[in-house]
Amino acid sequence: MGIRDRMQERRHERREERSGEEEEDEGPKTYAMREKLLLDIGDDFNINRMHCRRGCGEAAFIANNKVMRLRETFNLQTSDRETLYQIQERKMRARDAMAIEDAYGQKVAEIKKKVVGLVRDNFVVKVRGDTNWVIHGSILEHDFTILEDGREIVTVHKNWIAPVCDCYFIDISEGVDEGLALCVCIALESMTD
Repeated sequence: MGIRDRMQERRHERREERSGEEEEDEGPKTYAMREKLLLDIGDDFNINRMHCRRGCGEAAFIANNKVMRLRETFNLQTSDRETLYQIQERKMRARDAMAIEDAYGQKVAEIKKKVVGLVRDNFVVKVRGDTNWVIHGSILEHDFTILEDGREIVTVHKNWIAPVCDCYFIDISEGVDEGLALCVCIALESMTD
């Protein structure tokens, strides 16, 4: 056994010790997502689940950017490459819109940009029929919240020191569909670019 093998084995043991100490805490789950998703055409990227303020976290989801399409398309996949949701830009509309579909092609959410004024953008997310998610804050600065019936369900921020540059963090409350919330954040970023 070489030095490199022993170092890797020790590193793996330390990770196991840390993960054994960390119990699944109640409260929001935090994910790290890279900024400027659309600059790297065809680039897949990981969305990492963060357990503490240090470290890079572990890959929880993969965003697969489909290039050879007429309209902008992302697939949100598990780390095992199972597709959960697909995000598609809706062309030929008076206002910008993106639809989120499940793995079976059923529309579960639609994000529309409202025309409010020159200073800020306003978005409405219609989720599975009657539910509306309201977005407050600055999407461009990655400092916003998503509310459902007045309850804060998602917070997007840059409050942590990023282990990788150009990333921001998404806190998702317990009981919220994590994949759908991440898809909404991806769609909002692509609509504001």
